[in-house]
Amino acid sequence: MADERQGRTSRAMQLAHKHVVVLVSLCAGLLVFLLLTTREVNARNLLAGWNVSAVVFIAATWWRMLRASVETIRKKSEDLDFSDSLLLFLSISAALASIAGIGLELHSVKDVTPSVALTRALVAIVTILISWVFLHTLFTVHYAHRFYGGSEKGEGLKFPEGRREPIYWDFLYYSFTIGVASQTADVATTSVTMRKLTLLHSILSFLFNTTILALAINVGASLL
Repeated sequence: MADERQGRTSRAMQLAHKHVVVLVSLCAGLLVFLLLTTREVNARNLLAGWNVSAVVFIAATWWRMLRASVETIRKKSEDLDFSDSLLLFLSISAALASIAGIGLELHSVKDVTPSVALTRALVAIVTILISWVFLHTLFTVHYAHRFYGGSEKGEGLKFPEGRREPIYWDFLYYSFTIGVASQTADVATTSVTMRKLTLLHSILSFLFNTTILALAINVGASLL
C-alpha cells in the first residue's frame, strides 16, 4: 500500500516537473483572479485570469523554445504520453472558452457608456490576440514533440532544403503558417499521425479566424 502511494506521488511529481510551465501559468492566472479582481465568477474576471495565464505560458514557452537545441527538443520529447494529449485538449478548450467569454462581455456593450464600451472592446481585442498566439504556440510545441518523440521518430513533417533535424523555429513557421493561412505552405506532412494533428489545427484555425472576424464586425458595429 505504501509502495503504491509512493508510486502515485512519484508519478505526480514527474508530471508536475514535466508541465512546470503550465502549472506556473495557472498559478499566475489564479493569483490575478484572487488578488486583482472582485473574485466574482463572471466573464470579465475569468478573462483577466486567462489573459495572464496565457501570457505567462507564451513568454515562458517562447523563451525556452528560442534557446533550445535539437538535443534539447529530443530529450523533452522522450517522455511524450497521454498527459500531453489531455493537456492539448484542455488548452484548446480554454482558448475557445476565452472567445466565448469575449462574446458575453460584448453582448450588452450597447447598453453601457461609450468609455466602458471602448474599454470592453480593447479587452476583447487583447484577449483575441493573446488567445490566437497561445493556440499556435501550443501546437508548435506539440508538433515538435510529436516529430521527435512519436512512434515514427524524425518523421511526419518534411521541411524544405532537406532539413532532417528541425528546431523550434521550423515548427513555429509551420504552426503559424497554418494559423494565418490554414495551409502548410512548403512543408509536407508524411505520416497519418501528423496529418490528424494538422487537420485538427487547420479546422481550429479556420473557426478561430472566422470568430475573430465576426467579433471584429460586432465590435465595430457596437462602437458606431
